[in-house]
Amino acid sequence: MDIIKLVIERYVPIIIAAIALATSIYSVTLTRQSFVVAHRPYVWAGSYGVIDPDKKTIIPVPFTVAYRVLNSPARIIRKQVKIDLMGEPLLVYDSQNEVRFPDEKSEWTFTTGKDAFERIMNRPGEEQAKLSRIISIEYSSLDGGRIYRYKLEQLFSPVENQWIDSRAEAD
Repeated sequence: MDIIKLVIERYVPIIIAAIALATSIYSVTLTRQSFVVAHRPYVWAGSYGVIDPDKKTIIPVPFTVAYRVLNSPARIIRKQVKIDLMGEPLLVYDSQNEVRFPDEKSEWTFTTGKDAFERIMNRPGEEQAKLSRIISIEYSSLDGGRIYRYKLEQLFSPVENQWIDSRAEAD
């Protein structure tokens, strides 16, 4: 009986304290991860289109890329738009060092220009279907912390006259 009493008086409080400490550390880790996810910027790109108010449809604008920022301001370290035909680059656009602020009602765009796009599209339909557009963005929060990456690969659909997403990667 004395042994059981001794174990309870000496070791149970230590075990309870160790469990409480482990639970607190785990809770702090989860809170930190949740804070980072909730306060980091998110940047992505996609095909652009305008709304036809009469027909209530989207009219594709395939020579334009739309970008969005969500959650918090982002420092765009590097942005690249590349159009390839079977691995051969036809257009490469790079820009660096931009700051963008989130606004749910707005987006910013990149336009290849209608003339440059028409030169790229001046091919038979079967070659147009082999065109790919790769959009890469590297960005961070304004304080320059972790660098995030977004990459979108699209294929051109001559029937829809628009770029169709084929693969997207983000962290």
